[in-house]
Amino acid sequence: MPGARASPGRPSSPQTFFLHAGKKHAAAIVVQGITRQLAGSRLMNSRPRVTPAAVTAFLALAASPWIAHAETPPPNDGMRYVSAGAQADDRGNQQILSTLSLPVGRHAWVQAGGGKSRSDAAAGGRKPGVATAGAGVAGQSLQFTVNTAQRFDGSRYRQSDVGSSLDWKRDGNDIGLDVTRRRSRATGTVAVSNGAGGSTLVPAQARVAGTGVGAHGALQVSERVSVYGAVTRNHYKSSTRQGDASSSGGLLGTNPLLARTLLGGASVVNRDEVDLDHSAQVGMTYRLDKVAVSAEYTTGAVHDNGGAMRSVDLKAAIDVAPGWRVAPGVGRGNNGQGERATYASVAATYGW
Repeated sequence: MPGARASPGRPSSPQTFFLHAGKKHAAAIVVQGITRQLAGSRLMNSRPRVTPAAVTAFLALAASPWIAHAETPPPNDGMRYVSAGAQADDRGNQQILSTLSLPVGRHAWVQAGGGKSRSDAAAGGRKPGVATAGAGVAGQSLQFTVNTAQRFDGSRYRQSDVGSSLDWKRDGNDIGLDVTRRRSRATGTVAVSNGAGGSTLVPAQARVAGTGVGAHGALQVSERVSVYGAVTRNHYKSSTRQGDASSSGGLLGTNPLLARTLLGGASVVNRDEVDLDHSAQVGMTYRLDKVAVSAEYTTGAVHDNGGAMRSVDLKAAIDVAPGWRVAPGVGRGNNGQGERATYASVAATYGW
């Protein structure tokens, strides 16, 4: 379940503290004035005097770079938080996920999370558990993250995702590249003709595996408005088997209908579990003092000609108290098979 991401800040450089045109530090002005007074007094007194004001100004000037450094937020500022969220639609699809994020030093952080999702009968009727983990490191402009998500419903369903992103950020603007790897497996039974006018249930298995590449970005249009977008292209290959997978007598091949039956249909709520050949997203955020409102449109093509998923979302992020943020949302979408659903989400985050 996608969530809001904190953007590491960009520390200012102490070396350029006095180099901004028209902005002279107060300590520098005091030292400059005292220096001129001492220079004039040397003509009349060959032994210059060191006044308390000069000592104080010199100490303030010497300490200013360290003070500026101490007041600058580290690149991983905002990455100490715990969050929990849930979303559901009117067709019975649900997802619950929580995440703990902790900073490591001034530049890195680690994350771990867990949850559970549920699909309605038309989408496979699965109830997999979800385990997530991630880590990242950030500098003044560059940020690199790795993450993984594991979904498992006993021997019936397994899905493993691993991804990484490289971002360049400056002044609220962001551009990044994404690489992902997915492996999915689903097992069950299917009815096949027994040659006597009836049918027999036989074991079956479907697998999907492949890699994906993508790009994302955000542009700070004004102080309150930003726009963002992302595109992804995945190269998946699917295979199916009917019969006992442990023997050589099984029927191995590619049957898209069988694969969709075993892997389940598509659901906007559980979009992260859907195998999409390509996807795209565009959105806009408007920020007020304690509220940010976002509207976004997402589309994607389900693997093996499974149709096109589309959704429209309206979300908000509200700072309700120091350290606390609540993010409600509503949306409307279809699953690629002509079935529409209305869904709602809510998440709470506490940072310290």
